[in-house]
Amino acid sequence: MKDVNAKVIRVESLNSTVYKVDLEVNDCQFIAGQYLMIALPTGEKVPYSIGSAPHELPTISLYILVADQESLAFKVVDHLKNSASVTLLLAGGDAHIETSPTDLNAPLLLIAGGTGFAQMKSIFDDLVHKAYQGQVHFYWGLRTKADTFVMDWINNHQSPDNFHIHVVVNEKSDDWNGRTGWLYEAILEDHLELQDSHAFISGSVGMVYGTLDQLEAKGIQEANCHSDVFAYAPRPKKD
Repeated sequence: MKDVNAKVIRVESLNSTVYKVDLEVNDCQFIAGQYLMIALPTGEKVPYSIGSAPHELPTISLYILVADQESLAFKVVDHLKNSASVTLLLAGGDAHIETSPTDLNAPLLLIAGGTGFAQMKSIFDDLVHKAYQGQVHFYWGLRTKADTFVMDWINNHQSPDNFHIHVVVNEKSDDWNGRTGWLYEAILEDHLELQDSHAFISGSVGMVYGTLDQLEAKGIQEANCHSDVFAYAPRPKKD
């Protein structure tokens, strides 16, 4: 990974817990689906998936969840709010689009929980930009309607007919008219045959492996599934 200096363009609150950060970075490259690390003055280095596509450089966008004021993410956002520039290390991660074949006949599944959205948005936008011809289904799961963000992008994105976005909220509410339930249920409802599909999965360790278990039961091959979680939290061996 390479050390670079980035200009902080803006830090924008999207809902009660999620911030969008836009940075300007010159002389750098990455592949859609990779991540960077933000270097804090304390010496800590905090990883975040890049939420923009390579063709959007020199702008890089991040989506940062701040659960509470004691979290490391709070320190990151506070540092960005009060700094004109920031040191980054990039790019890392091998759960990116170049690990998947480009001649897929079966659907390409992009599966995200919460701010795992960032990695999948990068891949989705990159595939649109490259005029990918296969079927692409982007599934985004959140707990409640209040946890959603960038719904303007979801509702107004301009992409070909072979690109699809599905937002699934766990909890029903009067102010949510979209799909509800578990994310894997929506995927399996839409895709009865997964044997030849490839999937990228981004979220917590439990979410990634729980989703993988459900997809494998319907025929997807583990070798066709990609996630950064595989690198830092290897899957427990099954009995």
